[in-house]
Amino acid sequence: MPHLAFLYPEMLWLCGLLAVLWGVALLTPRRLRGRRFWVGLGLRSLIGVALVLAVAGVQVVLPVRHLTTIFLLDGSDSLAPSLRAQAESFIQAALAEMPEGDQAAIVVFGAVPLVERLPSAGRQLGRIDALPEVGATDIAAAIQLGVALFPAESEKRLVLLSDGAENRGDAQAAAQLARSRNIPISFVDLSLPGGDAEILVAELALPSQVRVGQMVRITALVESSVAQRASVRLIGDQGVLAEEVLDLPAGSTQVPFEVQVTARGMQQLRVVVQGEVDGRVQNNEAAAIIQAYGPRQILLVAANSADAQPLASALEAANFQTAIRVPAEMPNDLIGLSEYAAVIVVNTPARALPAGAMEALEISVRDLGRGLLMIGGEQSFGAGGYRDTPVEAALPVYMDVRDREQRPDLALVFVIDRSGSMAEPAGNVQKLDIAKEALVQAIRMLYGEDRVGIVTFDSQAYTTMPITQGVGEEEVLQAIASVTADGGTNIGAGLSAGQRMLTGVEAKIKHMILLTDGWGEGNDQLAVVEAMRAQGITLSVVAAGSDTAEELKTLATAGGGRYYAAAIMQAVPQILVDETITVAGKLIVERRFVPVATGNSPILAGISQVPPLYGLHGSSLKQTARLILMSDEQEPLLAIWQYGLGQSGAWLSDTSGRWAKEWITWSEFPRFAAQMVGALVPSQESASVGGEVLVAGGETILRLDTQGVDIPNLVLSATLIDAAGNQSSLALNQVGPGQYQARLVGPSPGTYLVQIRGSAAGQVVVHETLGLVVPYAAEYRAGQGNRGLLEQLAQISGGAVISTPAAAFTPVETGVSAAYEMGLALVLLALVAWPVDIGVRRWVGKLRGPKREDRGRKEPTDDPALERLAAARRQAIARLRGREE
Repeated sequence: MPHLAFLYPEMLWLCGLLAVLWGVALLTPRRLRGRRFWVGLGLRSLIGVALVLAVAGVQVVLPVRHLTTIFLLDGSDSLAPSLRAQAESFIQAALAEMPEGDQAAIVVFGAVPLVERLPSAGRQLGRIDALPEVGATDIAAAIQLGVALFPAESEKRLVLLSDGAENRGDAQAAAQLARSRNIPISFVDLSLPGGDAEILVAELALPSQVRVGQMVRITALVESSVAQRASVRLIGDQGVLAEEVLDLPAGSTQVPFEVQVTARGMQQLRVVVQGEVDGRVQNNEAAAIIQAYGPRQILLVAANSADAQPLASALEAANFQTAIRVPAEMPNDLIGLSEYAAVIVVNTPARALPAGAMEALEISVRDLGRGLLMIGGEQSFGAGGYRDTPVEAALPVYMDVRDREQRPDLALVFVIDRSGSMAEPAGNVQKLDIAKEALVQAIRMLYGEDRVGIVTFDSQAYTTMPITQGVGEEEVLQAIASVTADGGTNIGAGLSAGQRMLTGVEAKIKHMILLTDGWGEGNDQLAVVEAMRAQGITLSVVAAGSDTAEELKTLATAGGGRYYAAAIMQAVPQILVDETITVAGKLIVERRFVPVATGNSPILAGISQVPPLYGLHGSSLKQTARLILMSDEQEPLLAIWQYGLGQSGAWLSDTSGRWAKEWITWSEFPRFAAQMVGALVPSQESASVGGEVLVAGGETILRLDTQGVDIPNLVLSATLIDAAGNQSSLALNQVGPGQYQARLVGPSPGTYLVQIRGSAAGQVVVHETLGLVVPYAAEYRAGQGNRGLLEQLAQISGGAVISTPAAAFTPVETGVSAAYEMGLALVLLALVAWPVDIGVRRWVGKLRGPKREDRGRKEPTDDPALERLAAARRQAIARLRGREE
């Protein structure tokens, strides 16, 4: 219904001024008579009303008759390609029948919604370019985006084209939002039969916890939309464990397997089905993790297995099971590490560990309650580059000496190749530019009291930056900014210049890092390095590129440092950073001393005297760590602490013949090793809480049974940990006495750990780890169509099912109206009426003159002065007329 509205209705009080205008006009003497008076008063009233209405923000509100329809097109993988094509054809047909003046928009959704087309009157669909993530269906997000796209001055309708297979969000809550804005949701049901033939593994049931040697029954639920012949295989870490070839009927079939568990720890089992006809291969596999308990096993990671063998032998003598692995063979994920009760890293540099291993080690201690022990050596602790790494975070010591009085002075010189070959491109930049960036990154790793210098060389050597204490990035950038690549490669000259720079410096550690991309001419490089070594100067070499010479490795060996071969120049910055960290954190004290116990400890039970050691790493004890043994100068030797749910320890000496040669032959060494490692191994690995994980299509269910746990006031919590270590809490709901359950709807495919903790009186008394695998996204689950949800959305919002394309634009009567501003028009009206009013009052009478019958008539007046003036005027007129006659 048309009507007026006001933006500022409080300003309508100004209409009272019109009454004042009328009172003044009617109650005071009138200078205008007859119609001129009333026309003038009317014009002034019109001007006043127009201005008051303009100030009040008057609007004319008219009903809206045109409709905007937004199509919400399901683009997830739960729809067969034939159904998706059917939906697009429906939209095209609806656009062709769209009434004149109506508009349409399109939102394509899966895990997230994307706008394919904004509201417009176009009648062609064209190719749909929006590509949402297809692994989930979030109808709620699509509805919310659709609601936000509507123009304000239009009738509104949402048309949902979907199978209703929601596995994210809350579509019913979104429908309530649409209802609050008078937006009906109509739907086209795409969950109709007629999709492609499909076979999949719907569920995999097996116990989550078993003992090594136990026979386990594994049951797979296979679903097929048609009768067909298929093979079903059970696959473990060792390969195919069993296979069945079956004639499957249409529907669900249980396929049982029985296997014996032979290995300890978490193991992943997969069931794979392959049929004669299949619409999707993504859902042909289901997987689960089984936790097998058995004798505890300790993993020893050593770059040189000989360094770990004495410790492994001592542990085996104490009935520990051990496994020695080189770094490349160690697990680098939580599932692999969970097989071991503890991990011992023996004299192995950080750079040798596989990617992700250090992060996984920290999480396995903190969240899984596993043990971690680091053993010293020339390539361990700070000398191994572990400063500022996740491993340092997990250990009870810092990798450097925080006491400046104890930390040795460091003088470091970088010798950088600037020959013509360094001008060659490495990707989009020159090799020399990468070397400069590597220098800047390396400088960040040094301490303020360290001294550093830079030598560059081509056919000769240049002192680019004299050796200086407390150098920052800005000073280095300024020093190397003008360095360009040209000339030959005189490595000997560069080494000699670096030697001269370090010779005049007083420092306990003098080190040089050579960066070059090839061999060159010049002085006898090996002789220079030998002379440096005699002066206590060590040398490491970074050989950048594939053209580097083997002689560079000889220089590093002679210089007592390390050799790095970088196949590509882009690897140089990280190598230079690692080497700088190693040098800056390298505090190795080599002298004979007898360890001193700091107090009573179970680690030293039954041990009254210990042999001497001949070296250890410098370090700093963390605040809450427990110091068990120290040197005669109170330097940390053995420390342990609680880190999260687990224990970690640091043995700052080695377990080989260099520093611990009298320990590894000591009769009590097996006892000491067993008690040291035993203090770090989880004290409780048996299952206190019965747990079961069931993955069924789009839903994952965790069930816990605590009826066998007799702990008063036990409070349970569960945490989901993904492969990257990200954590999320699970809501545990009690469903019976001692029975708890948590549901995960639509988890992303991947491998997860479920950390179960039970607390009582502020202490963790139950600690359990379960594994689960989500093999495929919920979209690939068969038969997920949910027409009931679509009908509920329509019922909530006032929509209905749509059977014909034209029905998408059936008029919606929700009382939407459009407001049109009238303020400017009223101001213009007032501006036009104003001069008209002036003309009526001032000029109309003069232009028309007096009426004939009024000529000569004496105008009545009550003013004597005016009467005299009028009489004089008449006399003058009469005299003039007499003369004319």
